[in-house]
Amino acid sequence: MRRMLMLFTGTLVMAAMMAVSGVALAEPDVCVSNKGETKVDKGDSICSSDSTSHAVAHNDSTALASDNSQAKAKNDSLASAVDNSQANAKNGSLAFANEDSQANAKNNSIASGVTNGKAKATNGSGALAQENSKATAKNNSTARAEDNCTAKAKNGEFEICF
Repeated sequence: MRRMLMLFTGTLVMAAMMAVSGVALAEPDVCVSNKGETKVDKGDSICSSDSTSHAVAHNDSTALASDNSQAKAKNDSLASAVDNSQANAKNGSLAFANEDSQANAKNNSIASGVTNGKAKATNGSGALAQENSKATAKNNSTARAEDNCTAKAKNGEFEICF
């Protein structure tokens, strides 16, 4: 009986050790910077903000924000926002927003908004919007809009307007 109890106790201890090590492997990877101060920095993600901005990065991502801007990056992505802008990137994407602009990219896409531009790219696409324009691209497409116009591309299309 004593031998069974020791075997049972040893098994419990090993199981507990394995569970604890499994939990350690699932550590969160998050970085939060608010108003120039890093609030959370766990894992490999990188974030930075100035005294007027907010940046959040998750799961091997980078988020950078300055001059009254917000940047969010998740799952191997990069988001950068400068000068009253917002940038969001998810799932292997890049989003850049500058000068009162917005950029949203997800699922291996690239979006860039410049000078009051709004760019949105999804599913392997690229979108560039600048000078008061909007560009939307989805499903392996490219959209480029400049000088007060709108470009929309989907399903492999290439749209451009000036």
